[in-house]
Amino acid sequence: MALFTLEDVKFSSRGKEIIKGISLKIEPKTVTCLAGKSGCGKSTLLKLISGILVPSGGRVLYKKNDIQMMSNARNRVFRRECGFVFQDSALWSNQDIMQNLNLPLQTANPSMSLEKRMKRIHDVCALVKYERAMNLRPVDLSMGEQKKIAFARALINKPSVLFLDECTESLDRKSGAIIVDLIQDFIAKGNTVIYVSHSSNFVNAMGGSSLVIEEGLLSE
Repeated sequence: MALFTLEDVKFSSRGKEIIKGISLKIEPKTVTCLAGKSGCGKSTLLKLISGILVPSGGRVLYKKNDIQMMSNARNRVFRRECGFVFQDSALWSNQDIMQNLNLPLQTANPSMSLEKRMKRIHDVCALVKYERAMNLRPVDLSMGEQKKIAFARALINKPSVLFLDECTESLDRKSGAIIVDLIQDFIAKGNTVIYVSHSSNFVNAMGGSSLVIEEGLLSE
């Protein structure tokens, strides 16, 4: 059974058609790069597959369930099983680092105790080698530190799927290597990664297959 199925998916914004009818399947335990020139729609497609954006037409299915038609309970499971790292990190600027990590954890796991949530938060911060105070706001962090916290947030619910949009952008070589190692370990455990990256080194490190997007369509 395919993990994700797209059926003639379209997406328009401000009167412009960005995704023009894409159908595809992504199998579990695979690594998929969405490739193409800048502006071709690959980041938009990534957000459509993940359910962050709503298609203008067509359907996106996760394990045969239409993402837009899921019950609240099923959607909570879907969100727990998927993590997303945004190109701009997309941390909540009015909340500190602890709150940025606690909110998605508490939302997806409402019955988890405070003690267990705090342990999980400190565990993921250790994974990404974030060692500064937890009461800082995103504005107090460097771009690289923000990206580390964004990655920690993506991992907070122990997902089986990671969506990565330029996830090593703004990182120095050492920090980038830490993130790459974490992703490779995630892949080795039989999980699924779908990503966008302009870095040939990152693409080579990830392996897997590529889907090329040209002007909002899959290239033949």
